[in-house]
Amino acid sequence: AVPIPHPMTSLLRDKQVRNELGMSTAQIDAAEQVIRGVDLPLWRLRDVPPRQRNDMAVWLIRQLRQGLGQILSPPQVERLDQLVRQAEGIAAVLEPEVASGMDLTGEQANRIRILLSTSYAKLATFYRNDGLLSESRRVAYVRNLREETEENVLAVLSGPQRRTLRKLMGRPFDLSHVRIIACKAPEVQADTWINLPEGRTPEPVGKVTVVHFYTFGCGNCIRTLPYYNGWREHFSPSAFQIIGIHRPETEQEQDIDKVKERAAEASIQYPVAIDNDSRMWNAWANRIWPSIYLIDRSGYVRYWWYGELNWQGAESERYLRDRIQELMDETP
Repeated sequence: AVPIPHPMTSLLRDKQVRNELGMSTAQIDAAEQVIRGVDLPLWRLRDVPPRQRNDMAVWLIRQLRQGLGQILSPPQVERLDQLVRQAEGIAAVLEPEVASGMDLTGEQANRIRILLSTSYAKLATFYRNDGLLSESRRVAYVRNLREETEENVLAVLSGPQRRTLRKLMGRPFDLSHVRIIACKAPEVQADTWINLPEGRTPEPVGKVTVVHFYTFGCGNCIRTLPYYNGWREHFSPSAFQIIGIHRPETEQEQDIDKVKERAAEASIQYPVAIDNDSRMWNAWANRIWPSIYLIDRSGYVRYWWYGELNWQGAESERYLRDRIQELMDETP
């Protein structure tokens, strides 16, 4: 599957990567315009099954590469490609250019696909069964799994292929500082709001912002609402805000008076947009209640979470609260 967010969009927004590429101010500005034409449509494909999304995703990445090819010099493009491969890790061996450069056989490609699929399945099972009970455990498990997978994939390659792979990866570059950025957050626009202060529509920029989708008839949503109130009390209102989006599932939930009544019962004091026409639901390509999106001060979507917080004892609320603090501590 084409990775979403794609490493290229995050890399090109990193100051140290830009310095590594030797990008001028004009190149940075031009590249950002090209990225913005691609990253939101790409992000909207995030929950589409790979076989259905890949054609469009590949086309969008091709458009991005073509646009960058008119902005960056050939050496800059080559180095960017190397950094993208390093960010993708061992999965980069299946990229068409990499596989071709290594003379990867069909049998080798199939064996590597099986290894990668097994690795992804293990990771999915870990998240599903263990949730996020321990951040240190999560990090250690992911690191060890990646190392194990890389070792297994390299064992499939011949010596000359491994040397070619190292060359295609290029000079090692520390990517630990690169922030994973999905896209500029879609606008939050609605004709009807609850708790809108002074009639000013809130914008997910300038403050760390939580945008959450819910509907008052959803039990998972109801059990999650108190955590938002807790975040609102915990973090400074001068640097943090919450925006709720009420998108109904049933006809009863379209009743705005009932939405207001239930919001008051839940002690919701932050702005809530009424999305009866699914305008924002579609703009965010949202598919489930509740859904939670964390946006940094520059207005970029950085993290998201689907489902009830702390479901079956998983400490997902603490995980997201830590991510909010991480974004609060960042230098824009």
